[in-house]
Amino acid sequence: MRVALLGPFRLNAPDGRAIAVGGLRVRMLLARLALDAGRTVSTELLIADLWGSAQPAGALNALQSLVSRARRALGGDLSLRSDQSGYALLVDRDDVDAIRFAALAAEGRRLLRSGRHDAAAATLREALALWHGDALVDFVDTPFAEAQAARLAELRIAAIEDRAEADLGAGRHADLVPELEGLCARFPLRERLTALRIRALYASGRQADALAAYEALRRRLDQELGVSPSRELRDLQVALLRGAPGLAPRREPRPEPDPRDELRWEPVRPVLPTRLSSFVGREREIERVRAELADSRLVTLFGPGGAGKTRLAVETAAGMSDRRVWFVELAPVRDGQDVTAAVLAVLGVRETRLLESPMKHALSRVVDLFSAEPALLVLDNCEQVIEAAAEFVQEVLNRAPQLRVVATSREPLALTGERLLPVGPLALPEAEDAAPEAAAVRLFVDRAAAARPGFALDDGNTRDVVEICRRLDGMPLAIELAAARLRAMSVRQVAERLDDRFRLLTSGNRTAMPRHRTLRAVVEWSWDLLTGPEQVLAGRMSVFAGNASADAISAVCADAGMPAADVFYVLVSLVEKSLVEAVDSELGMRYRMLETVRAFCAEKLVAAGEKDALRSSHAAYFVEFAESAAPRLHDEEQIDWLNRLDADHDNIIAALHWATESGDADRGFRFGAALSWYWSMSAQYDELKARLEAVVALPGAAPPESRAVVDLMLVMSVDSTPGWAEGLRAAVTAVRDTGARFRYLYVTVMEPIGWMLIREQSELDRCVERALQHPHPWARAAGLFCRGFGAEHNGNPVAGEKDMLAARTEFRAIGDRWGSAQTTTSIAEFRSRRGDHEGAIEAFQESVETFRELRATEDLVPALARIGMERLRGGDIEGARADLLRAERIGQNRFLYHQIVALTGLAEVARYAGDRDQARDYLAAARAALAEAATAPEPLRQMELLGEARLRLDEGELGEARALLAEAFAVGLEVRDMPLNSTIAEQAARVEFAGGRPQRAARLIGIATVLRGLVDEGDPEVRALLRELAGKHREERDGAAALSRDDAFAELRDALGG
Repeated sequence: MRVALLGPFRLNAPDGRAIAVGGLRVRMLLARLALDAGRTVSTELLIADLWGSAQPAGALNALQSLVSRARRALGGDLSLRSDQSGYALLVDRDDVDAIRFAALAAEGRRLLRSGRHDAAAATLREALALWHGDALVDFVDTPFAEAQAARLAELRIAAIEDRAEADLGAGRHADLVPELEGLCARFPLRERLTALRIRALYASGRQADALAAYEALRRRLDQELGVSPSRELRDLQVALLRGAPGLAPRREPRPEPDPRDELRWEPVRPVLPTRLSSFVGREREIERVRAELADSRLVTLFGPGGAGKTRLAVETAAGMSDRRVWFVELAPVRDGQDVTAAVLAVLGVRETRLLESPMKHALSRVVDLFSAEPALLVLDNCEQVIEAAAEFVQEVLNRAPQLRVVATSREPLALTGERLLPVGPLALPEAEDAAPEAAAVRLFVDRAAAARPGFALDDGNTRDVVEICRRLDGMPLAIELAAARLRAMSVRQVAERLDDRFRLLTSGNRTAMPRHRTLRAVVEWSWDLLTGPEQVLAGRMSVFAGNASADAISAVCADAGMPAADVFYVLVSLVEKSLVEAVDSELGMRYRMLETVRAFCAEKLVAAGEKDALRSSHAAYFVEFAESAAPRLHDEEQIDWLNRLDADHDNIIAALHWATESGDADRGFRFGAALSWYWSMSAQYDELKARLEAVVALPGAAPPESRAVVDLMLVMSVDSTPGWAEGLRAAVTAVRDTGARFRYLYVTVMEPIGWMLIREQSELDRCVERALQHPHPWARAAGLFCRGFGAEHNGNPVAGEKDMLAARTEFRAIGDRWGSAQTTTSIAEFRSRRGDHEGAIEAFQESVETFRELRATEDLVPALARIGMERLRGGDIEGARADLLRAERIGQNRFLYHQIVALTGLAEVARYAGDRDQARDYLAAARAALAEAATAPEPLRQMELLGEARLRLDEGELGEARALLAEAFAVGLEVRDMPLNSTIAEQAARVEFAGGRPQRAARLIGIATVLRGLVDEGDPEVRALLRELAGKHREERDGAAALSRDDAFAELRDALGG
């Protein structure tokens, strides 16, 4: 039996005969059971799905009646089975079009991710052909159909996107453009569709239209949603503007040429090297080289050794049927005077005859041969005879007007009219799931399959393949050498041995040029072409990790033999010779070595006896850089200095590692103290903890204030353990006594938090007062912020909000975005509890924008979630769902806090929407995440328990709800988070009221008021309780509100314990 749900409901017998089913609700029953074909659906769920809130009296009998009618319609067969818990439709899941569609769509996506574009497209077309209208169209507005139809519609558009991407990957971009135009008109805010449309337009040669499509979406997102395009789309725009080689898919296959075509040139003998392997990864570059040759007579492919310049030149030339092609290998040529001889040898002139002729006559012979017809000359490996090669090319181009030249070299020829095309690493995947599409990975897989037949990319080896490609910088020759090792090694074994890459990668192709048979030979060839000063600087630059500015390179590498003023010009020469790569960034030009080049140069630095001196110089420069940056993270240049620290992060870590490795306590503690605020602001908590643990292990003298700050930041980065409070007390006392707040401004925030955590109110008050008297305005703003936070925590929201507003004014005046965002978030919370939903959302949105600017995901995700919760509290369920799903997506797999905030928020959305099953699912996911975590902070466990308690209260399980609230209170007993305890008191009041005890409910509302300073009037369920209690039981409520905080806390504990 077949069931159709993707369009009008249809039921067909195995022989294809249509089965008529009378009665809408009978059809609804069969459709609902078909969605879970072969599985039992409980009677409770069926009743809820079929009737919703309008359940008839005797719903179970009504359901049984429908089942009987359905069985009669099915001819009395046994396809509709019942058991103690419910009913099941016993049909093959493949016979339900909705289920088969989902399975085919998933298979199509799997094929797409594995790079099998044609197979993916065919599978996805098969899936989409199952649709004959809107899903569950006969059951619009029925309780179960809306969510299921929305789910299937989302799967459908995702499958359409996957199929379009598969077609794009297979080179069918021309046919895609009109289809994608229509889809983007129907779904104008769907970013992936627009991205596919942009790529298809670009691949069809319509770059301007592609850019216009991006701009149209950007404007629409801004106007309708107030958001910017995703990072992926912004990266795509940058790639469009740069004409990124990997952007366009492979071209549609060209038709085989007609052998009778008399316009094709047939060389008298082979003139290009034989290609024994497939060409992978630079399809787009071929098109670009040919396009450049149409406009320029000289194109030079330049880049480091092993980048694939020769292969790119050969593939380009192989497809040029409009002219005769000649290929000349200059690598064996050592004397510049032999360049012309090498060319003549390829052209078929006997060498003995050339020796009898003067060079001028030989060049004339070359010009005569190239003048006879349109020709392309490929001059390969010009670098070791660069000047002679340049002179030769200049002469023949001047005298042979029909000639075009493609040169490959590790540095440009530097001729007028030369078009330079850099050939660098192949594209690497940004994430593992993008690996099958990345050019570097595709090359590895292709060559690995040649070395080990049957090799394919799969879930078990993708991570290692990506690691190999990344650590080899995406360089084709290195990747090919690594893939060749699979004849005797596993992928994991290759990846594990890359630290010794020059020993590992030695088994190249025996027919290759000697310099291409091992990785060391590739780099050594380039090294031998350097001058003495270039070799010295190249060796010294190996101490840098990642890229660096010219100023940093000059400061670290200069000495008496190479003054700082000379370093820059030697550096430029290394760039021109492709030993160093120049990277244009927002911070200006920066310079980097590929990892393989760096490893080779590091060996040379050791051989020169300069390693220790250069690493010490590098560490000295970057500890001063970090200390210069620290105060700038508190003013209007905050973003700029965050970017600078991000740019030099690898260098800073390398310098810090050298300091700890060499036992330099002074630099180690200075590094740790200077960088801790940067790590905290950018949510690099694992980095902070790991680096500070290494620093505190260092013996020896260090600045006392630096040591005190490092100890404080480390103890505050770890979870509470036995002895933790004593360690925190010692650290915060040392920070106080050393006056570290004057050297490290962020101490004026961290010290008060430390005193607060160990409940030293008097020390906290004195600490805040010191901050308010600090000479720096940032510290004074921090003092207001901490005082406001403390007031809120102590149940004085009026004073807390006043201080937060004042702190925000000060932070804004200074230009500190972090402080402004943190105080604005607190202000939003105050507005929320007053019931000012619009004002709270506005403030949270302001914080979100600032956190996004700071790239502070740790703070961004909770702020996004709070916007969702505020929409929910204001009655906008769907808006809340969208915001919380967005928060969940951004924070996924980053921090436990993000997961719990999003999951408990989504559970609340589901609860408010009446979907208790979904609410339970979200809470179960939160519970599982907490259980899997090594440590789970108490407030996160309390959030999950509160969600459970609210759900049980909705279901009328008052005893269970009370027990869960008691557990939530007990979990946070040591932390004593008063706002959270106030929430527990409010929910306990709802439980008591629901149990017919309004006096106890009123008493608990009074306790909540004491603990927080006000009742949460922004919570609609608390507001509803307050309306019920209005004018009643004032004595109980006022009596409790007159308690001290300690007495209120104790009474809440007793109430929950009872």
